[in-house]
Amino acid sequence: MPKKPPAQDNRTIANLRITREALQKLAKLHVDWVVGRPSGKRAMLEKCDLTGLDFSHMNFSDAVFLECRFDDGEGRGAKFVGAILRGSSFDRADLTSADFQRADLRSVSFQDANMEAVTLDRSDMRQDVHSDKPSSFKGATLTRANFAESKLKNADFTGALLAKANLTGADLRGASFRNAELSDTNVAGAQMTDSDFSGAVLDKSMDGKIDMTRTKAPSLKRIDRRQLEDMLRQHDHWVSTLGEEGERAILAGCDLSGFDLSGRNLALVDFSGAQLAETRMEGAWLMAAIFRDANLARARLRAADLRGADFREAQKRGLDVTDCEIGKLPDVDLATRGLG
Repeated sequence: MPKKPPAQDNRTIANLRITREALQKLAKLHVDWVVGRPSGKRAMLEKCDLTGLDFSHMNFSDAVFLECRFDDGEGRGAKFVGAILRGSSFDRADLTSADFQRADLRSVSFQDANMEAVTLDRSDMRQDVHSDKPSSFKGATLTRANFAESKLKNADFTGALLAKANLTGADLRGASFRNAELSDTNVAGAQMTDSDFSGAVLDKSMDGKIDMTRTKAPSLKRIDRRQLEDMLRQHDHWVSTLGEEGERAILAGCDLSGFDLSGRNLALVDFSGAQLAETRMEGAWLMAAIFRDANLARARLRAADLRGADFREAQKRGLDVTDCEIGKLPDVDLATRGLG
């Protein structure tokens, strides 16, 4: 009587901290399973901790990682083709050239991850029915990332960099691109109804590519230099007279991208939600200024006084705060917030 092959162990590994050695073993067994070797075992993990591990170039195609943490890991060139990764997180991970084609990425977090040249085409990145969070790419670097024909309804791209990314045919309805940067991005055939482009930076290559009449992007107020000079003159007088004369400058929701405000008195100015990409404010007085939800991408604030200023929820990619004065204002219980 022929001998029966040993039964495969398909039990899920759950609630464990995975070591580097264990991960290497899992990867080898999984590859054996992928190619059909009897000794192989499919990687099936749930709620496991893989933070800080190096999984570069490992092949976990068709693996199962439910609610697992890969945060701060090294995953360059890793393969997760067709994998089930629902609810997992790759925050701050290096996923350069990783392959997530056709993967189940519902409610997966990639916040602040390096995802240059990553492949995500035909993947499912919608919000999982059992989760209260959408898939997130907040602050992620997505240069040359491929999202072609992916499901990204309500996904969060807040503050992400999407240079030369491929979004052709993707479902991006309701997605958030607040304070994101899009340059030379291919959006042909993408569905973008109700997407939010508040504060987003779109370079000239994007002109006419996105139908803004179907998005939620509020129109930024563009101020000419003469009008701005008058407002800042009034504001300087308001500050010097302790509010007795003049008028405080309210520049919330204004487009000041590329302006040079170096050395100006901007203390207590409200820049909430303003577009300040590549704006120069070097050596400026910015005590107690409000930058909440503003886009400060590549803004230059070198040697400015930022004591008491509020940078919470602002986009700060490439922000230069070299030699700035940061901390509490004298005699006032108000410190710099949202930096560092």
